[in-house]
This record gives sequence, structure tokens and C-alpha cells, in this order.
Amino acid sequence: MTTPAESSPRSGSSLATHLVPLRRNSGWLLAEGIVLVILGVLGLGAVALLSLASAIWFGAMIFVGGIVVLIDAFRHQGWRSRLWHILIGVLYVAVGVMTFVNPLVTTASLTLLAGAALVATGVLRLVVAFQSRELPAWGWVAFSGLLSLLLGGMILAQWPASSLWVLGTFLAVELIFQGWAAIALARAIRSTFDGVKPR
Repeated sequence: MTTPAESSPRSGSSLATHLVPLRRNSGWLLAEGIVLVILGVLGLGAVALLSLASAIWFGAMIFVGGIVVLIDAFRHQGWRSRLWHILIGVLYVAVGVMTFVNPLVTTASLTLLAGAALVATGVLRLVVAFQSRELPAWGWVAFSGLLSLLLGGMILAQWPASSLWVLGTFLAVELIFQGWAAIALARAIRSTFDGVKPR
């Protein structure tokens, strides 16, 4: 019968073997995290340009999506919903082209949508919080709902001027958080590997 003392070196060796590929890629993951954090910090200094870039990227995705929908629609000759899919594809392509032609209008539209979504989310969270007042954490749900409501209200109150900073700020903050997450993951992989001593 194998004792825990006898099985632990094998398990440690097995764990180290599984961590070798992660260890090799942790350097790239760490570098990726650092680059994302730097890009996010730089983006906070140029939120207007980042907002325009976000709108153009959105337009590119919508345009490519429309092309894919159109190709798929024309491939199915006897499809009942073919006409609707063609119309959807044309609409997607048109929105994409309009984004390229006038990205400022797209930026303002997306900002308005983001502000309205935040307000709606905040109201729903407040409703959920007050319906769950018997739970211990209902106050935190209400607090997050209030923050969403205030942020959405601020965006809508400053619209369309807020379109120059909202999308860019959101994207920059997202890049920073993604970068920190990658850095933390790379450091965790390295520390876990260092803690295992294979035979």
C-alpha cells in the first residue's frame, strides 16, 4: 500500500510535467500583459482617438458580419428566410459603410446606447436589490446599481460631448484590466512551478 509520503514526490513530478508548457509560455503571457497595460495607459491619454478607433472597429466587424450573412443567404437557394437574411446582411454592410464614412456619428450613437444601457442596468439592479433585502449582500447590489445609474446618467447628460471620451475610456480601462490579469496569471504560473520540486 502506498503511503502519502511515497506518493507526494510522484504527484509533484507529475504536476511539474504538466506545468512545463505553461512555464515556457509564461514569459510571452507576461510580455502580453505588460504591453496591454502600457497601451491602456497610453489610451487614457488619447481617449478621443481611441473612441474613434472603437467605432471603426465596430464598423469593420459589422461589415464583415454582413458579408458573411449575404454569402450564407445566397448559398441556400430554396430557403424560406433567405430574403430576410439578405436584408439583414445588406443592413449590416450599410451600417459598416456608414461607420467608415462618418465614424463620429457612430461614436455618438454607440455612446448614447452605452449610456442608456448603463441606466437600464442600474435601475434593474436596484429593483433586484430591494426585492432581495433579506439577503446579506443586497446593499452591495444596490450600490453597484446606483453606480451604474449615476455613470449612465452622467454620460447621457453630457451627450454628445461624452462621445469623445466614453468609448475610449472604457476600452483603455479594459486593456489595463486585461493586462493586469495576464501579468497575474503569468506570475501565478511561475510561482506554482517554482513551488514544485520534481525528482
